[in-house]
Amino acid sequence: MDINLVLALFAGAVLLISAFSTLLQRVSLPGPVLALAFGALIGPFALDVVRIEDFGLPPGTLLEQAARITLAVGLAGVALRLPHGYWRRDARWIAVVIGLGMALMFAVATGVLWAALGVPFLVALLLGAIITPTDPVVTTPIVTGSLAENRIPERVRHNLSAESGLNDGLAYLFVLLPVLLLTEPDRAWRELLTTVLLREVLGAAVFGALVGFLMGKLFVLVRRHGLMEESSYLAFVVPLALLVLGTGKLLGTDALLAVFVGVAVFGQVIPQRDEAQEDKVQDAVARLFLLPVFILLGMALPVEEWARLGWVPPVVLTAALLLRRLVTLWALRPLLRDVHDRSETFFLSWFGPIGVSALFYATLAERHTGRHDIFVYTTLAVTLSVLVHGLSTAPLSAWLQHREPERKQEEETAA
Repeated sequence: MDINLVLALFAGAVLLISAFSTLLQRVSLPGPVLALAFGALIGPFALDVVRIEDFGLPPGTLLEQAARITLAVGLAGVALRLPHGYWRRDARWIAVVIGLGMALMFAVATGVLWAALGVPFLVALLLGAIITPTDPVVTTPIVTGSLAENRIPERVRHNLSAESGLNDGLAYLFVLLPVLLLTEPDRAWRELLTTVLLREVLGAAVFGALVGFLMGKLFVLVRRHGLMEESSYLAFVVPLALLVLGTGKLLGTDALLAVFVGVAVFGQVIPQRDEAQEDKVQDAVARLFLLPVFILLGMALPVEEWARLGWVPPVVLTAALLLRRLVTLWALRPLLRDVHDRSETFFLSWFGPIGVSALFYATLAERHTGRHDIFVYTTLAVTLSVLVHGLSTAPLSAWLQHREPERKQEEETAA
């Protein structure tokens, strides 16, 4: 493999997409859509310029580790995007959409897949768990940037960001349930409650919170005494995310959840002004990690295996992706009536894109179970989500912007 060819292709694509990012958002062609298409174009099913096998690692390993690192950097950006006091002020949204919403989305997705996809129940359960969480990295282009800030209310952007950050890490618990049932059925529930829940999930939350608090205090201390340059903020946050990711994995915890909790606590400890100055830069860095992952995925898409599936799986997967959110958020609307109005609820119930986190969990599940069909179905679902949610971002955000004056008028009339 010629590394210079890879650098030229990947960097050139990222440069062009970044240069025209605002224009592309306005015409509903966000970066992930174009990066995925570019990867497919240079891959073996089109121009065959570069193959993912040329990188010298098993494709599953390369995709899993690339997705893992991308998620860590993206989760850091999501956590820092939330203002001071957010978690206390918006506790109802978090409690409802995470405490009840994830379980309901998991049930709806699994039910649709089992009823219509024609796969065994445990495979449907695993696929349902993989597509349940909203992807924090793919959500970033929807809720950040000048277009999003002008069209989407701040509370909608913050709530979608917080949900995508938390449920991505907590999805580990949902994914490991069917993985354990497929690989160790006799010990599955015991392992889930002891090893997965107590050590890996709760341990990750405690570890992340502790590291985030200590690093936040250290950051404030060194800044107060002039020991760190003003421009060193980003150089502090990205290593913090990667430190928690690596150490959390070495300790046997759910490292992605630890990253989000750690950086969220860090963001609440540091001064608000520091956070506000740099979060846009952090989001830009996250996008630089996002686009290469989608180029890699485009090169690895199992197009021939999709073709053998026929037309039913794409329809079923699309239905599962959309219904899991639509059914859940409208079912939970009585508990969220004071948080979001109907137009905002519709926007939030539509935008539950999947992407990098689904890719990570699919490669992890394939590694544990040996079932390649999980990867085939998940990559098809990711591609469908990128197209459906990506192409609908601009029109639906414009619709929500037009609804904002009507909502304010209704509130004033009610008052």
